[in-house]
Amino acid sequence: MDDVTTDGRRPWTGRWIWCQDTGIRRTGEFQSIPEVDERVHDRRVLFRREFTLDRVPGRAPMRITADSRYVLWVNGVELARGPARSHPRRLLHDTVDVAPALRPGVNVVGVLVRFYGEPTAWWMPAVPTFSHGAGVLVAEVDLPGGVLGTDRTWRCRVSDAWTRQRPSGLGQARPEVLDGRRLDPDWLRPGHPDEGWSAPRVVTALHLGGIGRAVPPTDPYGPMPPRVTAPPAVTPRTPAGLRRHRPGTPGEPVTLPLTVDLDAGSPEVLTADFGRVVAGTLALRLTGPAGVVADGSLGERLDGEGAPAPPSAAFSYTLRGHADTFETADPGGGRYAVLRLTGSGRVTVDAVTVSERLRPRPAGPFFTCSDPLLDEIHRVGLRTVDLTAQDAYIDCPTREQRAWTGDSVVHQAVDLVTNPDWRLARWHPRLAAVPGPDGLLPMAVACDFEHRATTTIPDWSLHWIRSVRNLWWWAGDRDEVAALLPVAEGVLRWFAEFARDGLLTDVTGWVLLDWASVQGRGAGAVLNGLWGRALTDFAEMAAWLGDHGRARWARAQHRRLAEAYRIFFDPARGGYRDWAHDGVAGPGLSDHAAAAAVVGGLVPAASRAAVLRFLLAREDRVTSAWSFGVMPLRAAMGPPPPDWDVDRQVVAAQPFFRYVVHDAVAALGGAEHVARLCRDWRALLTEETDTWPETWSGGSLCHGWSATPSRDLPLYTLGAGPAAPGFARARVAPRLGDLDWARGAVPTPHGPLTVDVGTEVTVESPVPVEIDVGGVRHHRPPGRWTVPAGREHDPDRPGAAVTA
Repeated sequence: MDDVTTDGRRPWTGRWIWCQDTGIRRTGEFQSIPEVDERVHDRRVLFRREFTLDRVPGRAPMRITADSRYVLWVNGVELARGPARSHPRRLLHDTVDVAPALRPGVNVVGVLVRFYGEPTAWWMPAVPTFSHGAGVLVAEVDLPGGVLGTDRTWRCRVSDAWTRQRPSGLGQARPEVLDGRRLDPDWLRPGHPDEGWSAPRVVTALHLGGIGRAVPPTDPYGPMPPRVTAPPAVTPRTPAGLRRHRPGTPGEPVTLPLTVDLDAGSPEVLTADFGRVVAGTLALRLTGPAGVVADGSLGERLDGEGAPAPPSAAFSYTLRGHADTFETADPGGGRYAVLRLTGSGRVTVDAVTVSERLRPRPAGPFFTCSDPLLDEIHRVGLRTVDLTAQDAYIDCPTREQRAWTGDSVVHQAVDLVTNPDWRLARWHPRLAAVPGPDGLLPMAVACDFEHRATTTIPDWSLHWIRSVRNLWWWAGDRDEVAALLPVAEGVLRWFAEFARDGLLTDVTGWVLLDWASVQGRGAGAVLNGLWGRALTDFAEMAAWLGDHGRARWARAQHRRLAEAYRIFFDPARGGYRDWAHDGVAGPGLSDHAAAAAVVGGLVPAASRAAVLRFLLAREDRVTSAWSFGVMPLRAAMGPPPPDWDVDRQVVAAQPFFRYVVHDAVAALGGAEHVARLCRDWRALLTEETDTWPETWSGGSLCHGWSATPSRDLPLYTLGAGPAAPGFARARVAPRLGDLDWARGAVPTPHGPLTVDVGTEVTVESPVPVEIDVGGVRHHRPPGRWTVPAGREHDPDRPGAAVTA
């Protein structure tokens, strides 16, 4: 294992292994398309390997991956779950230090591998070859005596303890049905009897053009790079309260451990209230007779029967009568866990917990100010993003758990401003960079939607380009940007095919834009504005890389767009109309159209003040949402007539699109208003949860795309951010508005940038910094500096705008 490849990775010595029945059907060698037999869908295979150590090493790195999911134990201690979601042709592997679980003498590695078979919200199957694509494991660990890799010396067993399930519901989650009587927990201990176990099959790659390799890399899994995101931080969460439900009663408060006497005709129901939304794997510890069944689920709310609605992690566990500890294989989310016990005998519920498995948030960055409400809004946003930052940025942990291509632009931006661990922020744009033959990105990646080539959301690809721009501006990695820019170009050229006289018209797909009522037909101001922003982002990044030809192409497209975009402007109201058809603009105006025009660089200088006034005038806003709850069926029927007064009222942006609105306000020189705008989130603060919901009036209770204030308060109110790609220079431009003071720190690649604003502005910067107070700029080298606070910002002062 001393040899390394040119990129520093050591060649694999562990072999691909699986059970003897691979589950791949074919009628003749290389004469048909291989298929995976449905009988092996949702199959679980157990693997174990004993070995002896004279001494425990200080470190014992283990590389491991599987198709589809694995759990790794050493001597009964769980050490890892994986792999992280990815495209199947770019399967990731994990590296785990197993030394903490080793001991002198006999040790055992145990691995449970689950093959889903059917695509889910977080996994998509590989195109099978004649050997791979129906479940596989590979692992190897460095030990003092050499490398212990997967091969025929391991033992395996197809487990019949689980009842196979199929995906169900929007989230494509599978109920988990486990009979503990059929799974001896001692299989994870040294010395477990060998009866019923056999040698695994070493899977040799068989495909057209293959050379029979039995070690990675092989088709269909590609080069198998290492996971680049941080291992999840596992935090146990216990209920804030429990209630015991008996027939005909509303329930009574109880505490754990709780002992109940069951009879066959009277189930016991226990509701655990975690006090807020939690996300992870639900675990139970029970004591009772074999055959008792514990059914449960985890969800956001309770229905009229006291059950979670909708369930996020439904399961059924049959007690074995000893060592009854159960933990769900797939993560879920919710505030309430409901447990239903049926059977006969005395049962004790010893523990109910949720293990949150989230990407880490190291200490350091912070924001606080003179308004406790804004402090709370900032904190709730961080909690919301944390729960939706797992092995990818997901829309919500309580329902779908899909990695949506457009949603993640907010999650990523919040992480860049508030989390010193940027690994997920850098990884997610790469995860989503999987264009189809037309160049457009899937609306959600590494999931059932991508696998089935479901109709996509075109504007999500434009938000993805903004996430690439975020990565460029904050991290400044040339290789990273250069790798992603061709994908961005393909997206832009797809849109360019729909340009008629400069405007995108009749763009196909599900043009969502936002849950607000801004959908229509013809040429849309919102979509064209987002396209304008993407063209500018692309041109800036291409020029930074020295690719001036592509930059010129994008700028030429933008000039034609800017000329044609004038059709949408309403000079009397200072805003932009949403749609134009046959050269005539419709009557509706929205936050979205005006904000998209600004960030798209499409507002003439003479109109900027009017557009800022339009965006700041909130008294005439309506939160109409045609789409929510009925899309995409509503889109298939076409948008209904407006249900608001289009001559006086304006459609307000839902929480997701507010990141564009706030960017626009700041770009127009109104950053001192951002704190006031963030107070709109006061309406979403409830006792039901401490996370942000999907919309102003519905949807899931934990949606990361609603967390914009957690980015904007440090970025615009405190005014801390980069002045050049990769923080070659920093910029501090505090715009407190009505606040008396604000303090905080944001991460940079060179260390934290700390700002304290009150009667003076104190900055501690690891790089050269421009301190802009009231439009007066102070240029300082790295270090700690204090300047007078100066006068309040004037939005009409030239050069006073703040950009993201």
